Amino acid sequence: MTVGEIKNTVMFQTNNDSDDLEDFLPYLMDYINDGYDRLVYAYTKKHASPMLHADTETPDLPEWAHPALADWATWLVYRNGNPQKQQRGYAFRSSFEEIRTKLVENSADGSRVEHFINLPS
Repeated sequence: MTVGEIKNTVMFQTNNDSDDLEDFLPYLMDYINDGYDRLVYAYTKKHASPMLHADTETPDLPEWAHPALADWATWLVYRNGNPQKQQRGYAFRSSFEEIRTKLVENSADGSRVEHFINLPS
């Protein structure tokens, strides 16, 4: 996904028209970059640099993780609303956290996090 597609996805997820996008800038780019930094750190253990700016840019993450940037930005848009909007946003935050966890488990350096359960003590 490109940054422009991520922005349009946030507009769709928040039930806004893409024509209203200007009303959400520059905060929307801050929200997308906040999510981007969090995911890049989970994947590489380094903070994102440079941040995303142009609508034609593509995040330097696996393609399957790109929708999580829209989910994080959607959560942040809803987080600032009334309790009903905040409740709607929790699903998007949860979706973001699932992808972040998968990125940690499949880190770019080739190391994997293994979780063992039911081991005798």
